[in-house]
This record gives sequence, structure tokens and C-alpha cells, in this order.
Amino acid sequence: MINKMNKFPITIVFFFLIFSKNFSQFHVLPENIYNIKIRGSKLNYPVFTLSDKIFFSFDDLNLKKSSYYYKINHYDFEWSPSKISKSEYIAGYDDNLIENFENSYNTLIDYTNYKISIPNEDVKLKISGNYSISIHNENGDFLFEKKFSVLNKMISTNMKIKRSNDLEKIDSNQNIDISVNCDNCNKFNGNSSDLKLVVIKNNNWYNYKLIEKSDYFINNTIIFKDISFNGGNEFLNFDNSKINSTNINIYKTELNNYYKTYLRTDIDRTNSIYQYNPDINGSFVINNNFNNPETENDYSLVKFSLKAGKIDEKHRVFIIGEFNDYKISKKYELKLNNDIYNGEFKFKQGFYNYKYIRLEPENKVKNYSGNFWETQNIYTALIYHKKLTEKFYKLISISELSSVNIKN
Repeated sequence: MINKMNKFPITIVFFFLIFSKNFSQFHVLPENIYNIKIRGSKLNYPVFTLSDKIFFSFDDLNLKKSSYYYKINHYDFEWSPSKISKSEYIAGYDDNLIENFENSYNTLIDYTNYKISIPNEDVKLKISGNYSISIHNENGDFLFEKKFSVLNKMISTNMKIKRSNDLEKIDSNQNIDISVNCDNCNKFNGNSSDLKLVVIKNNNWYNYKLIEKSDYFINNTIIFKDISFNGGNEFLNFDNSKINSTNINIYKTELNNYYKTYLRTDIDRTNSIYQYNPDINGSFVINNNFNNPETENDYSLVKFSLKAGKIDEKHRVFIIGEFNDYKISKKYELKLNNDIYNGEFKFKQGFYNYKYIRLEPENKVKNYSGNFWETQNIYTALIYHKKLTEKFYKLISISELSSVNIKN
């Protein structure tokens, strides 16, 4: 356990640059870490105010007891580290030991659930912007992180989603119009300040658009027009909440030393027609039918299979979703066997959305889903602002809108 008297106050600890602006979607994920979650947001996107309580948790399936430490990091609008000291964005101490943990109860696959809540007696946040909680081992080695944002609302935004007006993309794309309402827009959009708009789709920070210049300004309103995204397709899903039961997407379960869940074979949807399939826009929900879901839910080994329309041994195939923050990782890679891509991965009892993607030569990422203007997505618009005399970008507005009522 850390002796807090031996910690250095953050007033003399400075923030070093760790991550680059052009972050890759390919990651090395710890093999023993699962179910990384951040809770407490009132929106689909993980955003909080300085007065909110932020809850962060993860499971460690390694049977050996481990010590984990967490750090708080501040970023700009595009996840480059902010050029400010730790003391400018947190009060208290950094690099704290996670002391709140509990072993699983009555499960076949044993694990330890670790929890953090912020603010706490060690640390609290001081400013708005983009943040991450990064987890390190006792040697100081970085293991993984979870991103979130803190809002200091100063202006409001409205969103409208419509079908693309480009004839070449009219059947595949969705366009977003955004209006920013401000009493004194010159304060935010004049020569002495910098305003950035970021739009992300389904909480996927590998699928976002940065808009640095508005289309026009009228009547105390800044207008951004026709921000275009591929519509994509509805997510695939499975529900292993009842871990030993079959359902529409699970055709078989087995129990030996642990549970096994067999999903029906998925088919490449690239050239299919659009079919509505209710989803939760890439998210996942842990089964809540226990007194303590964090430690009483079991894990099962879930078996995936994909019949791709085109087979190329140079392609690598993965599953992604919010369960792994859309990160491409060998941990979730499928292998080709008799013209079927197969893989098996551990999932805690719950309801999960997922998609298949492939990594082609030169790291080109393609999907097996197709693109349709009718697809239901959630778009999040984030407005960042910095005066030229300031050192960091504040998050001053956020809005979300589903394309369920998209205009034709």
C-alpha cells in the first residue's frame, strides 16, 4: 500500500507528453483485463461536470494478486496531451494505488473487480476538457486507459441529421448540421480565440470529424453544415445474461470447467440490403440480475464465426465494439479455417454489440457491414474553446442526437 506521506504533491510534478495526436486504432490489450467501464454520465457519451461522481472499474482475470495504480491525464480536442502541469488540472495526488477491489463470488472463472471513484480523498479534477484514467502496474508500466470528458457549459448546440445530398452518397451517408447558439459569438469565434467542433459516431473515437471553421455566422448563431459520415449498418449482438441458455443468436451452450457460448455464424453484409436490427449503438450492458453484478456475474468463452464474401489470407479479421473501445487488437482476432473466420473470447454475462472489421495491407481498415443511410446511429457534437492567451482547450458544449428520425 502506498504511504501517502511519501507521495509528491502535484504542485511540483509536471505532465509529460505520452501519446501522439495521430493515435493508432491498433493496440496491445492486456490479456487478463476485461469489462473496462466508466459510469455516471447522464448521456450516452461519457461526459461529466466537475461536481459529478465518476465511477471507473475493470476486472482482472489473473489469479495472482496484483497492485494497480491510476493516473489522470488531460488532453486537447484531438487527444494530444495538453501542455499544462498536473497541478493545473487536478488537486491532490497523482499515481494512486487502487485500494478498492473485491474477488468474484460463486463463479467458475475467478476474477477480481477493481473500482475507482473520482473525486476522492486523493484527487479531484479542476478544469474541463478531455481526460483519461490510465492504469499502470507496480513497476510503472502503462497497461490501458479509459477516456472521458468534463464539461463547463458556456453555450448550447442544436443538431439535425439528414440524408446526404450528394447523389453518389445518397444511399450510404448521413449528414449532420450543427448550430451553436451564443449571446456574444465573437467571444468564441473571433480573432482572439480558437473554436473547434468535433463530431463522433457511436462513441467511437476512431470515427470522428474535426471541423475547425464554420460555414457561416448569423443572428448570434454559428452554423456548421453537411458534416458527412458513412451510415454504416446496425450492430450485431448477443445476450449471454442467462449464461446456460440459448436464444436467437446463441445456438448452443456448454459447461465443463467453465461456460462456453456458441454464436450462430454471421454473414458478410457488405453487399446486402438494409435490414433494421435493434441495437444499442455499439455499447454493452452487464447483466443486473444479481445483488452485486460486478462480482457475481460469470464469464463465458464466446465462440464467433464469420463467413466473409471475399477471402484473402493477407487480411486480418477482428471484432470491435465499446467492450474494447473499438480498438483493433490481437486479443480479439479471428483466424481463417475452411473459409470461415473463427475466434473465441471471454465475455462477462450481459448484452453486447459488436462488428467485424478487417485489416488489409498498409493497415487499411474495412468493415463487413456495408453503409446505409437508414442506419440508426448516435452522434455526439463537442465544442472546444481556447483563448489565444490560454494554454488548454475547454469543453464548453456537448449535444447528442440519434438518427432514428433522420430526414429523407
